Parts: sequence; structure tokens; C-alpha cells
Amino acid sequence: MPNSAAPPPDLVRALQAFPDDAALIRRLFLADHSFRSACEDYRLACEGLFAFERLSGDGPRPEVQDYQRVVRELETEMRGMIQAARGRG
Repeated sequence: MPNSAAPPPDLVRALQAFPDDAALIRRLFLADHSFRSACEDYRLACEGLFAFERLSGDGPRPEVQDYQRVVRELETEMRGMIQAARGRG
């Protein structure tokens, strides 16, 4: 019987952010605790950003800029981890 379990949401979010590196991301996610942690932080930051963007219909919210910055920083961190793993592979 095939495994029909959906991938973890943290992995899904990372794959959406870096689709060209899907195979490497899957390997990193399984093998590297730091990468998994960054993926979790990234998913949570993206969810927070989305929530505050929905609320900003009432006007600009400083939280939106804060979350945008955090999302960019996490993307940079994850990109570095992916590039480092590519260099080792």
C-alpha cells in the first residue's frame, strides 16, 4: 500500500519557496535538524505575514513590514544552507 501521508507543512512551504531545488530540499529536510528548524520558522513567519496582511485592510500595519523582513532573512538563511549542501554534494 503506498504512503499517502501528506508532506509536513514546513517542507511544503520550503518547496514552494525554492522549487528548483526540490530534491535537495527533501534530502536536507530529512537529514539536517538546522534546516528543518529553519523551514518551521519560515512557515510560521509566512503564516504570520499572511495574517497581518489580511488585517491591513484597515490601514498599514507595522507588523507587515516586520514579518516581511523576517521572511526575507529566513529565505536568505535557507538559500545559504541549500547552496552549502549543493557544494558538499
